Amino acid sequence: MNTPTLGVHLIVKNEAELLPRCLESLAGADEIVVVDTGSTDDSVAIARTYGAKVLLREWADDFSEARNAGLSAAGTDWLLVMDADEILKTPLQKIIELLRETKAEAFTVDIENWFGSRPEERLNHRLVRLFRNRQEYRYSGKIHEGVDAAIISKQGVYAIQDSDIGVVHFGYLPEMMARKNKISRNEHLLRLALAQQPEDDFYSYNLAVTCCQNGNLEEAEQLLRQTVSRAPLKVSYRPAMIRDLCKIYLALGKMSEIDALLARELQRYGDYPDLHFIQGQSWESQGLPERAFQSYQQAAALCDSSTPSGKYVREQGMCTFRPLHRMGVLSQELGQLEEAARYFHRSLQHYSLYAPALLGIAAAFQRLAVPDNDIAALLVQLVPPEQAAARTAVITTLFAIGAYEAIAGLSQESFPLERDTLVSILSAWIIAGKVQEAENALKEHKASLSGENVDQELLKQLWKLEAICHWEMGKRLLDVSEPFHKKMYDIDQLLSHKRAHPSELTAEPGFAPLITTLIELSVKLQRYGLAASLAELSPAHTADLAAALYEEGRLKEAGELFIDLARDKRAEGKVLFYIGEMLFDKGHYSEAAGWFQQLLEEAPGNEAARIGLSLCYLQLARLGLEEVVESIKEDDPHSPLLEDIAAIRNSMAILNRTPWHTQWSYRQRQGGTTP
Repeated sequence: MNTPTLGVHLIVKNEAELLPRCLESLAGADEIVVVDTGSTDDSVAIARTYGAKVLLREWADDFSEARNAGLSAAGTDWLLVMDADEILKTPLQKIIELLRETKAEAFTVDIENWFGSRPEERLNHRLVRLFRNRQEYRYSGKIHEGVDAAIISKQGVYAIQDSDIGVVHFGYLPEMMARKNKISRNEHLLRLALAQQPEDDFYSYNLAVTCCQNGNLEEAEQLLRQTVSRAPLKVSYRPAMIRDLCKIYLALGKMSEIDALLARELQRYGDYPDLHFIQGQSWESQGLPERAFQSYQQAAALCDSSTPSGKYVREQGMCTFRPLHRMGVLSQELGQLEEAARYFHRSLQHYSLYAPALLGIAAAFQRLAVPDNDIAALLVQLVPPEQAAARTAVITTLFAIGAYEAIAGLSQESFPLERDTLVSILSAWIIAGKVQEAENALKEHKASLSGENVDQELLKQLWKLEAICHWEMGKRLLDVSEPFHKKMYDIDQLLSHKRAHPSELTAEPGFAPLITTLIELSVKLQRYGLAASLAELSPAHTADLAAALYEEGRLKEAGELFIDLARDKRAEGKVLFYIGEMLFDKGHYSEAAGWFQQLLEEAPGNEAARIGLSLCYLQLARLGLEEVVESIKEDDPHSPLLEDIAAIRNSMAILNRTPWHTQWSYRQRQGGTTP
């Protein structure tokens, strides 16, 4: 049997940065055809360097026109269509073997779209990208063009088969989207196409997706609602429309719409894990943990189903690590800590670097009174620190649960000071009392961070840490000329009383915010005396100290400062919120409402204060009704009064599902670190 020839076809415009990586993944193709639509960089020269046949075409706002220009120049038996921001994962020889044995006319390939660097930030879908070179197989559509309609019209739907061929698409990475201005370009082309074909469901759907990317959720919702209602049930993208519409509802807080839509659509797409997961999110937000757990359970059960992998557009982990993690969270909220740890562990078996599951299992074991050093050993076992990403995951998790002594006790051979862990490890050393060791390491690493490509933000963080080490050990900073360092030196002078008062400095841009940052950092590093000294530099910084103490769980010390601020009528901003929150937690709902109301007068858009105020009124209503019930000795479970109390409790449960309240780690709730 003759070996079929395979050509690769691309459209490019100013892709000099990405094109080499793409073309290297295609090495060995019998032919490479590149249609250039007006590059002003080195794209054409690069393509020719890789042996490509380059066709120069003027861009006419039509992707199909450009695609078909390349197809007309094809000289191979089979055609593989790629984009410059993609790479081919499957070896070409394996593709040739597939083509040698097949009678199919075309194949779909799996496109793995990257939205970020982590595996959970990926979305998979299938497209027809590989097909026989026939004159009648041509693309259609101005944008999101496709060739499958032409193939089906000539050969029928069964002429197209799925394949194991994999392509990675980097074009949705935020930096790529911004650099190429893809959202605006796509919106322009889609609106042009819809002006010509206003009833085209595929264009309407893709315009909705583009509106989502633009943050225009209201228009996206309207487009999807219209398109879902009229699109034929058999169109391949309909399940994805349901998924996207549900995600919009979720973002807009329209849970009843999700429930109504999925009550119908899950009967059609019961094997779609993404829909079960979204249903679980809806139940959770409504304060229905049992229903949410069941939905996540159904999503996880689909992991071993026989559903073809390419049947649906799917996010990574929707039937594995994501639902298992949420089942762990729900178990943890119910106090079932050992059960929660098991679900977190199962989640990590599917994806060991899933940060929410790592944090979940660490926090669960901490609440089970497992020593921090044993938790660290468990994390090292789950995520062996051979790779930098694994070491970062372990350090980040331990830092999040306040296991600073455990971090300080880790082997530097296994956990060296690296860019992504440097600040966390040195901070843990300072908290654990290893201030001198931290200062020595800071000097060494600051010296190594030099040159044109230095990370200035990281360098500033190291400067702040070093200053805190100096001040803790009674040392002074040296005078320096660089603006940021000069501000640090001025603060040093104030702390050493070499300047009487900072009044001449507070007007300088960035000076007061720097003191605020140093106060917050000192509190995080448990250098409370230093934080107090920094706050004494100006009365305005007392509020910064109070807020920082409160956020770190030092409620008693924060409360004393809140009293002083309230008495002197100096409470504002988040201090108003924290005072209201403290009073709310103590059951003083009427007083708490006054503070939330005061903040809302200052900042009407503060959603957390609005929810806090609503909960205060609901609690007062509940208490009032309960007094009436008690006074009249009401014992009928179906009485209107008891039903009203139940409704109020349900409303409070739903509001408390929103992240309005300050969250503290288990260690912070316990009042600090332990060995």
